[in-house]
Amino acid sequence: MGDENMTAVGSPLSNALFRRVWIGATVSAAGDAASWIALVALVLARPHGSVAVLAGLYTAPVAVGGLLAGWALDRYDRRWLLAGDSLLRAAVFATVPVAAVLGDLRVTQLYLVAAVYGSLKMISLAGFPALIPSLVPAGQRMAANALESMSFGIAGLVGAVAAGAAVATAGPGYVVAFDAFSYLVFALCLLGARGLAGTRPARTAAAGRAGGGLGTGLRQMIREPGLRDTTVMFALFNIGEGVLLVLLPRRAVGYGLGAGGYGYLVAAMTAGELLGALALLRRPWRTSLTWSIVVASLVAAVAVLALLLPSPWAALAGLAGLGCCGAAMTAWAQTLRMASAPAATHGRLFGLLRTLMQATPPLGAGLAALTLRHGVTATVLAVCALMAVPALAFARDLTAAGTRAAQPDAARAAGQA
Repeated sequence: MGDENMTAVGSPLSNALFRRVWIGATVSAAGDAASWIALVALVLARPHGSVAVLAGLYTAPVAVGGLLAGWALDRYDRRWLLAGDSLLRAAVFATVPVAAVLGDLRVTQLYLVAAVYGSLKMISLAGFPALIPSLVPAGQRMAANALESMSFGIAGLVGAVAAGAAVATAGPGYVVAFDAFSYLVFALCLLGARGLAGTRPARTAAAGRAGGGLGTGLRQMIREPGLRDTTVMFALFNIGEGVLLVLLPRRAVGYGLGAGGYGYLVAAMTAGELLGALALLRRPWRTSLTWSIVVASLVAAVAVLALLLPSPWAALAGLAGLGCCGAAMTAWAQTLRMASAPAATHGRLFGLLRTLMQATPPLGAGLAALTLRHGVTATVLAVCALMAVPALAFARDLTAAGTRAAQPDAARAAGQA
């Protein structure tokens, strides 16, 4: 499967199996986006409730759960594992509205629900991309990866907006109940995809050599320059985005955008992500994936410089450009990774890669605290460096990786046999 030949052939949404799973995943992700806002509201309404503790329990377990999820995705049938995860989380989240109705909802229960979510989050986050090769033919993988990015953008935007209105009117308990229902929808979509084949990792000779424990994904990532370099690039890129989480509220105040200013800036970035995913769906991408990733990272670094301009419109345009580049880079890198690794290791590989990248944004928040002491300019330049320097440093290795990935499928298969 070549770096140059991964062009879209038709739309994955014309495939009934992919469409069913994609819709279920999007509904579930929207439920997650909504329930986070509801959980925050419920914690704040309780004596001694701490949003910091809630956030820590909601995110920190991903570091351990992600590695275990990758191992499980390569050992068991991925469709059934994703469905079981959704049913379990539906039951856990349903305890919140039930306890609220009974008048016995305590902050400890909310913390436990958050910890369960954080522990299991990577099953779906790594499971969906690991399932994509079973859902669509090779020529549709990039479009399918773009649709996955679009799913998160749509879910985040719709879920957050709907939750904001619902928490203020119906109450946060109903929002969490919707999240429990959304997990059931995803589980039913997965269980209803009866014609789906290849979701249980094959036990071939090649898979046996690629198999093993949790260290397999790490060894494979280190061996393959394309996997290693893109992982480092995305980890540093995500540190830059973590810096923006702290910087953007300050810039919103500086621009005089009012109470909703931070939301406007985040919405611009989300809109850019959706536009980037849509652009990949509208036409086949014939440019080298490795070079596309490098160029997009450099363009993103330039787009961030718009935050130094005095115009809020320039900042909104720059953030939209950043989001567009980020969504495209994710789809390209994911497609490249699918071609670089045997399907039997996709669970561990995506579990490891996404766990590493999910763990880096908090480092960005700490970096922002240091750089903001020297002003906004120093902070923006730090973000630019995190996005541009790795792309320049790894350009040669990524080009070589793209050349190796461009070998015909038959030659690659012969080499693995």
